[in-house]
Amino acid sequence: MTLATLDFNLLKMLDALLRTQSVSRAAEQLNVTQSAVSHALRRLRAIFGDPLLVREGAVMKATARALALRDPLERAMSDIHALMTASSHFDPALSHRMFRLAMSDAMTVEGLPSIVKFVRREAPNVDIRVETGGPVHSCRLLLEDKADLALGVFPSVPDGLKGEELYRDELVCIVDRANPRLRNGRLSLQAFLDLPHVTVAPSSDSGVQLDDILRAMGYRRRIVASVPHYLAIPSLISGTDLIAHSRRKLLDVFRSASGLVMLPVPVPFPVPDLVFAQVWHEREDLDAGQQWLRGLVSRALAAPRTGAVDTRAAGRRR
Repeated sequence: MTLATLDFNLLKMLDALLRTQSVSRAAEQLNVTQSAVSHALRRLRAIFGDPLLVREGAVMKATARALALRDPLERAMSDIHALMTASSHFDPALSHRMFRLAMSDAMTVEGLPSIVKFVRREAPNVDIRVETGGPVHSCRLLLEDKADLALGVFPSVPDGLKGEELYRDELVCIVDRANPRLRNGRLSLQAFLDLPHVTVAPSSDSGVQLDDILRAMGYRRRIVASVPHYLAIPSLISGTDLIAHSRRKLLDVFRSASGLVMLPVPVPFPVPDLVFAQVWHEREDLDAGQQWLRGLVSRALAAPRTGAVDTRAAGRRR
């Protein structure tokens, strides 16, 4: 294959085949027939002088030659995509563009309302589509060009993605105001360990795994309920002897949770802050619409937010 005979559609086929290692899944992603992908694979094998994908039982495996092609091709496709789609001008007041956001369930409560209000004020004809999921899922959506921007806590991001810190939050404990182990709005470490716990399942969007900290100290807690996201926690704690940890800013959203008390996690050293960020694909870095969206998100999430979870019994942040 030379530049004079370069077939961009064939490159798209190759990219999909190397990413999925499946004729059927590549066809589904490209919205073409399997026979079209099979024909393209035959042409690619002839061009590169290599089978590229070989069948091993019920699956197909990439050859060494195919593995060597995958990363350079992905970078090239990303550059082509950026070249063809980047816009040097964006007028939010006139645009009818649609942006796709990926975020956790908790972020749809904690941050999305402010973002939508800013969008409605600045770009009344711009639409927002949201898909929820944890950081791994959100990053995958960006890599597959199924999302424009991801928001949340990202312990790490894959190559090809860029990020920017938005704000920080702290992990706090919450208990019912009537919990008998409370003493002046605080818990001792022993009381904290003795109480039955509700936790957010690992691999979700917490960013700080409290059990890792406790294990390093030689402590264990009893977890009686593990839930997929933070939204379920306040209603589970209210009126019970349970304890949980959550995010201070998220708890501020729950105005009806007046029976809950927030308090610091009672361990003898500071628990790391949660770093919230926006993440995007580097191919979108220079797009004017994307730049506007990232700026809007920064401003929206920096705006003051009010809350009503009672913190008077727990005191102010140490």
